[in-house]
Amino acid sequence: ILSILMQSSNQKSNALQSIIGIFLHSSHTPAKVVDTLSRMGLSVSLYLVQSAICSLASKSHERLTALGQTLLALYAYNNFDVDLKSYIPTVERSNESLKHLTSGLVFPLQHNITCGDLKCSKDLWAQSELNSLTNQTTLSSKRSYKDLLRLHSDTPNLQGLNSQQQFNSWKFLHNLRYHGPEYFAYFQSKLKEPKPIESIPLVKTPILAARAMYINNLTVAGNIRAVEALMGQGGFEEESEEAVELEEYVVLFHGDLGTGERL
Repeated sequence: ILSILMQSSNQKSNALQSIIGIFLHSSHTPAKVVDTLSRMGLSVSLYLVQSAICSLASKSHERLTALGQTLLALYAYNNFDVDLKSYIPTVERSNESLKHLTSGLVFPLQHNITCGDLKCSKDLWAQSELNSLTNQTTLSSKRSYKDLLRLHSDTPNLQGLNSQQQFNSWKFLHNLRYHGPEYFAYFQSKLKEPKPIESIPLVKTPILAARAMYINNLTVAGNIRAVEALMGQGGFEEESEEAVELEEYVVLFHGDLGTGERL
């Protein structure tokens, strides 16, 4: 009520009305309903709602382009379906209401990653099996997730326990302390945190939502179009003359389970 009274005396005091107006837009509320709520002082006008959406979209595009041009952006996309139901369904068009779209996210690479770390496109292509100019006999053996287990030396401690066994032992004692009999609460001061091997600092990663794309990425061509569209939102459009050259750099993408099979 106070917001309505404030907005009636000062049209610029419309914080609550703006939030409600954007919510109505996201809910696909009919224009007549928005206009009625605007006259009641519960929402801003339809024109202001559309202006706010255009302003937010423009600022989001600028942020996406600025992040993409740093070459330190990671792209993620996935498919989603929208059922656009018709007011008058017919038998002939019963299957045309389901639309296959693609959503995208862009976020910066953290932990002091630089462009120099990603400048390895030529080296990767030289070691790729898809490169017809590469001598397949000189390629190194394929790596798997098991190779990650050998990144750090696993030297047993004085009790002869390796890293995995040490963690299991700590977890067992932790469960006894917090989920076992009250007697074990006496040993809380002796229960120390497990020793980290190589800790990765926690950081808050800002995530930018890309524009939804009318692309079905369930096919090879759809995946390629989705990647091209996301790169275009990152400022790498074909007609752009100011875009940074990508030839020597690696661009990271996250997709669904079928992305690796279709790209």
